[in-house]
Amino acid sequence: MNLNGIEVVERHNHPGTLSRNVLRASFLNNGSFQDLYDISSVSLFYKSQNTSPSSILDSSTQLISDEAASSVRFRWTLSSGEILDASVYATDAAKQSYVYKTGTGQYAVVLDGTQSVTSEDRFGNVINNQASSTGSYIDVWTVKLTAASDWTIFIHELKLFQDSLVSLTEPLLLKSKTSLTPNKVRLGEVIDLKVPTEITVMNRNIDQSVKNTLSTGILKDAQFRILKHNEDSNLPARVEVSGYSDTVGLVEVTSDNTMLFSFDTAVLTSGLADLGSGTGTYSVEAKYTLLNETIISPMMYFTVR
Repeated sequence: MNLNGIEVVERHNHPGTLSRNVLRASFLNNGSFQDLYDISSVSLFYKSQNTSPSSILDSSTQLISDEAASSVRFRWTLSSGEILDASVYATDAAKQSYVYKTGTGQYAVVLDGTQSVTSEDRFGNVINNQASSTGSYIDVWTVKLTAASDWTIFIHELKLFQDSLVSLTEPLLLKSKTSLTPNKVRLGEVIDLKVPTEITVMNRNIDQSVKNTLSTGILKDAQFRILKHNEDSNLPARVEVSGYSDTVGLVEVTSDNTMLFSFDTAVLTSGLADLGSGTGTYSVEAKYTLLNETIISPMMYFTVR
């Protein structure tokens, strides 16, 4: 994932103690993403010391207890009382202890192991980033859904690795295969174009555990190109709706190497030159990087009705 053009490692892609890791949390209400009214903090704890919610929560308030607050490994808060937009994220140390909004109902914090970073616990004591050892952690989000709501706790898990370094004695042979979902779309819909990517390590002499490590988190710099295929002889056979450069930083990659792009079909009725009717046959080509290779997928077709 990129945060304001800066590459960060997702929690499901073998984050290391010395890498820049993003911890995301999305909030849905009745099937739709919903913005939070407020976020008090995001606190990181060792999971081994907190195997159940009761170990960190006050029994009466169901919020983080004073005792637990004193054992926090790192803590993110708001900047000047506000959640920052992801577009202002930067790599300087001062930007690492804040909460960022990446979309409607979607938020992120960055656990930066690449530099010395500090935050404050709720008592005002300075905390150095203490998530410097491998193992399992929990990140605890204290949020308020609406102005009239009580503060609520959400708990997620994180596992940090010493590193993701792999040593090979032969060239790495990778093969990728893509597909597209959905194949049929209605004009007026806003849908996620999903491109699952199967990555296979073809080297026979590499241990399976190493292959498993190599098959995740190596798909980067994903971009989409969307074309309209016209049947009308009075129009160009192919019309570009969205080019690779238009989608830089907008295509997300999940932990299982699925590429996602939010496609608003309203653009098909906005008067694009030579497009003709918004309905018809379209194709997606995915361009992405695997190690030192730049791959462009075959055309994957879908129909807009």
